[in-house]
Amino acid sequence: MKAFSVDFIGEMALFKKNDANDLVFTSYNFLHKPAVLGLFGAILGFSGYAKSGQGKPPDFYKKLKDLKIAIQPLFKKPLQKAILGFNNATGHANKGENKDGATWQIQEQILVGEPTIGFRVFVKEDEKTDELKMKLENYETSYPLYFGKNEFFAHFEEFKEYETISEQSDTAIVKSLFRKNDVKILKGFVGSRFTNKDNPIIIFEQLPFDFDSNGFYIKDLFVWTNYKVNMISNKFSKLKNDHEEFYVQFI
Repeated sequence: MKAFSVDFIGEMALFKKNDANDLVFTSYNFLHKPAVLGLFGAILGFSGYAKSGQGKPPDFYKKLKDLKIAIQPLFKKPLQKAILGFNNATGHANKGENKDGATWQIQEQILVGEPTIGFRVFVKEDEKTDELKMKLENYETSYPLYFGKNEFFAHFEEFKEYETISEQSDTAIVKSLFRKNDVKILKGFVGSRFTNKDNPIIIFEQLPFDFDSNGFYIKDLFVWTNYKVNMISNKFSKLKNDHEEFYVQFI
């Protein structure tokens, strides 16, 4: 099996929780699979939510939902969050009971880079990934990219290719986000991929990985850590290129 990766970079992000209330839009801490499929859909020229119709999945999801991807945060510590307010005076936003065309005041929780926000996305190759690989390798995109909101532009860089190694280890640092139920955290061992070895990190978050029939996120508990873990399932892959070997979990 082969795989490839690309880095998505931006300065700010809003990975909005679609089950939050409409007064404060809150953000996930990490890029997640549905958002990655949206980025890949923009690169390939697939339509999004605006053209999908009410209650129907967007075109990019229907075409890309079977992709196997892994997501590695590239920052060294949890991202800062800030609350911003803005006035939404668009006609669509102000339709409905008790709005009467007045300006809708909204608050958003956004992620702020240090100075940038970066995620490395790995893709497991198959017969359906040829066009995507070609686009990424040539740094081409059909539509502009953004991290969850039109104002938060993003770009991609650092295309890389990998081979899969058959030999496996029970204990290792996993570079990507991974499902909590597939590991046992070994707190006595701290990884070295962060600059400050005395600052171990472990973050748990319910992150979406798919949509249900009503268009709401299906979630699972994911982990980001620099602790070594005991991989208690066979759902991890060891990747290799000329410079490094490491584990990720494709979802």
